[in-house]
Amino acid sequence: MRTTLNILVFGSGAREHAIADSVLKSPLIDKLYLAQAGAFDLGEVIEFSDYEDLAKKCAGLKIDMAIFGPEEPLCQGIVEIFKSHNIPCIGVNKYFSQLESSKLFGKKFMEKYGIKTAKYEVINNLSTVQPFNRSTVVIKADGLCGGKGVVIANNEAFAQKTIEEFLAGKFGENSKTVLLEEFLQGEELSLMSLWDGKTLLHFAPSKDFKRLNKSPSAPNTGGMGAFCPVKLNSFQQKKLDEYKNKLKKALETEKADFVGFIYSGLIMAQKEGVWDWHVLEYNVRLGDPEAQATLAHLKTDFLEVLKAALEQNLDKIKLEYNEDISACLTLACEGYPKTPRDGKKITLPEETAENRDIKVFYAGVEKIDGELYSKGGRVLSLCTTSQDPFWDLKNFAKEIEMENKYFRTDLEVR
Repeated sequence: MRTTLNILVFGSGAREHAIADSVLKSPLIDKLYLAQAGAFDLGEVIEFSDYEDLAKKCAGLKIDMAIFGPEEPLCQGIVEIFKSHNIPCIGVNKYFSQLESSKLFGKKFMEKYGIKTAKYEVINNLSTVQPFNRSTVVIKADGLCGGKGVVIANNEAFAQKTIEEFLAGKFGENSKTVLLEEFLQGEELSLMSLWDGKTLLHFAPSKDFKRLNKSPSAPNTGGMGAFCPVKLNSFQQKKLDEYKNKLKKALETEKADFVGFIYSGLIMAQKEGVWDWHVLEYNVRLGDPEAQATLAHLKTDFLEVLKAALEQNLDKIKLEYNEDISACLTLACEGYPKTPRDGKKITLPEETAENRDIKVFYAGVEKIDGELYSKGGRVLSLCTTSQDPFWDLKNFAKEIEMENKYFRTDLEVR
C-alpha cells in the first residue's frame, strides 16, 4: 500500500457524504473517487454499468481502498467482485451480510452464540399464525425493505393486516417470510464496530431517534436524529462489555474473513427478572444518522483507522474523541416516510454553516443549475459538536428555507 491512498466511497446518502468528508481530512489521502454518488461534490465521480465494470475501472485507477456505505451492494456481493480485482475493501462479504439481509439468519446467529434477543416465531403463510396473547408485537419482513420492513402492532387486527400485506409480497420476495417478535421495552443504544479479521474495534455508543415524532404510535423512519456518546452507568457498561466479548468470540469462531462494520441495535430490557442488553437488529454498515454524529465526535483520523483495519492492526488503534457531545438532526420532507412532498428548492442561511461549526450533509438532495432541491424523504443531515448540540441544530434548521420541511423539535441529549 502506498504512503498516500486513492480512496473510493460508494453511496449517495448523508452517511456517505460524512464518510467522504472525514477521509478528506486525512493526510493519508491522495485522491478521492465517488461511485453512485449523491449531490455532494467532493471527488471524481466514476460512471459504471455494473459492479464488475466499476471494479475494473477502480483497478485501472489504482484504488487502494473501497469503502461501501449502503447495505444493498454488500448483500449483492460487491466485495467479492472487488477482491477478484485485488482491491482492498471496507465492507462485509456476501455471506455475513445476511446478518442484515435476513432477519432469520441474524436470529440463528444470536441463538448459536448465546446473544440475547427477543423471542420470535417464523411465519411463511397465514395458517401458521398462532392466536395473539400479547398486547403489542413486532412484525419484521425477513429481507431488506429499505428501512420499512419493521412494524410495531398494538392490536391483533392491525397485526393480522400487516402480516397479510407482507406475505402477499408488499416488499416482493423480501417479505414472503415474516418474523413475529415479542415487544421489548427499554433504553435503546447503537453500537458500531469495525472488524479486521482478528480485532473488533468499537466506536463510542450512540443513540438514534427512529420515530417520526415523540408519539409512541408514530411510524418508524430511517432516523430523525442521533447523538454521540451515550453515557452509561457502571451496570450498563458491564453488560455492554459482556456483549462485546460475545460478539467478538462469535466472529472468531465463525472465522469471519472480512474487513467491515457491524452495527448492533441494542435495547436494555428486563426478561424473567433479569436486565441485560438484547439485540434488536444487526446491520452490516455504519448507521445513518449515527455515523454522522459519531464521525463528528471522533478526533482520531478515520482513514488511519480504516487503513489499520486492512492491515489487521486495529489492536494498535486507540480512539480519541471530542470533549463535547456531537449530534445529527435530520431535515426531511413533510409526508415522510409514506408520501414525502419533495422537489422543493433548498436555501441555506446566509451565515454559512461552517462559521457556526455546523456540517450539512446531503441525503435526498438534487443539484440543478447549481441550486439544491429536495429529492427524497430525508433531505439533509445537520451535524455539530457542542454542549447543547440539538439546540444549535434546531435553530439552524429553522433558518433553512424549504417548502414542506420537517424536523423533530423535541430531540435532546439524554
